[in-house]
Amino acid sequence: MFEVGKCRLNEILKNKKMSQVELADKLGMKKQQINAYANNETIMSYKTAMNISYQLSVKMEDLYDFVWSKKQ
Repeated sequence: MFEVGKCRLNEILKNKKMSQVELADKLGMKKQQINAYANNETIMSYKTAMNISYQLSVKMEDLYDFVWSKKQ
């Protein structure tokens, strides 16, 4: 089973030369919410992940590191 690991949003934003504020503006979201995702305080919903990945031209699964867990 996979578990959701670290959010890679800050890394992706840096590579795209985009700030959290710019992304929030494009999505009509608050900067604080984007910051919460980027700093692993909140895991984004499927809908949010789809919208963010679309804006950043990345696959949804690129937004997080996924960690293999032996738990079932």
